[in-house]
Amino acid sequence: MVEKRIRRVLAAMEQQNLSQMLISDPGAIYYLTGKWIHPGERMLALYLNVSGNHKLIVNELFPIAEDLGVDLVTYCDTDAPVELLAQFVDHSAVMGIDKTWPARFLIQLMDLGAGSKFVNSSPIVDHIRLVKDE
Repeated sequence: MVEKRIRRVLAAMEQQNLSQMLISDPGAIYYLTGKWIHPGERMLALYLNVSGNHKLIVNELFPIAEDLGVDLVTYCDTDAPVELLAQFVDHSAVMGIDKTWPARFLIQLMDLGAGSKFVNSSPIVDHIRLVKDE
């Protein structure tokens, strides 16, 4: 992961009293990890938590050999990736969701009660990406 960018995202999350968020936009994930993944219709999510419990959930069809500095959680097409993701999140805290995560995943996550409330957290990453750091 690009640590200085992650630190900026986590600081912005804390300023907004948001302890966890999901990022699904491949461009934003590339910006934060340095790895481009185009998942097609499959679920791709970078879970960030202010306590440092970060996870990248990705289909095994997109193997990642290098160390990205984040825990990789892989799944296959016969798995239930949203249920897998729900195991790692804080169900009692507000969940930030980016603007590109498909409704078919979001609705399932909501049905699993994987957050006390769901909010649009895209402005956090969008604002940070506007300020060039390199």
